[in-house]
Amino acid sequence: MSIIDFHTHPYINADEFMNFYPECFEPSPQQLKADLQKAGITHICGSVLNKKRAYTPEEGFAYIKECNDKALAIKEQLGDFYTPGFHVHPHFVEESVAEIERMAKAGVRLIGELVPYMHGWSDYSCGGLHTILDAAAKYGMTVSFHTMTNEQKEMTEMIAAHPDIRFVAAHPNEKEMFLLHLERLKKFDNFWLDLSGTGIFRYGLIAYGVKKAGSEKFIFGTDYPICNPGMYVQAVMQEPLSDTDRENIMYKNAAELIM
Repeated sequence: MSIIDFHTHPYINADEFMNFYPECFEPSPQQLKADLQKAGITHICGSVLNKKRAYTPEEGFAYIKECNDKALAIKEQLGDFYTPGFHVHPHFVEESVAEIERMAKAGVRLIGELVPYMHGWSDYSCGGLHTILDAAAKYGMTVSFHTMTNEQKEMTEMIAAHPDIRFVAAHPNEKEMFLLHLERLKKFDNFWLDLSGTGIFRYGLIAYGVKKAGSEKFIFGTDYPICNPGMYVQAVMQEPLSDTDRENIMYKNAAELIM
């Protein structure tokens, strides 16, 4: 079976290696590909984050663009194995719109994972973001965004305000948060949930979600290299799902968003 890992944070070297135990690895794009292929993963998506150097307002959009440039550099090395995701920033509207245009010309149609708390902003309702999303809609972008647990209203309003954008929330989280995601999945045709990070170690979460919202609304993801990709593959394989549901989750739904 093909497996598309919709949620990774690829790296060129240790600066971008988002792992809790980096001493155990010698990070490189070649290691990344080998790790994920060992787990059975055939394609990955995701944005670059800088672990070594934190974002500062003084550095501004130059920091964001550097992460995006590294994603394009990784694409050069990994080829068809990788779909880059790129960052935008609501404090830099003109620069973000120009970045959307640059990435669209390069054939990139995935924004995110947006991780506000790492880049000095935290409000999905801010006007700058909505202006950027209006521009993204013109290019048929998909937007992956980090689940901000204290912004339920803001996340819902963002999805509702941009019906032409396909939104993918990252991380099911624990049951209370997951149930709120399920309500959005049932309400919005332009909303999906990726299974990366906290959540699917709770046995039955995926089967319950499929029962309530349908397997067409879930996308496989791991949050590699923060999380062990093999464990996430096996978690989906272990759940009581039909072959059709498993195929939807593992690759069909993601393929429709990125291809």
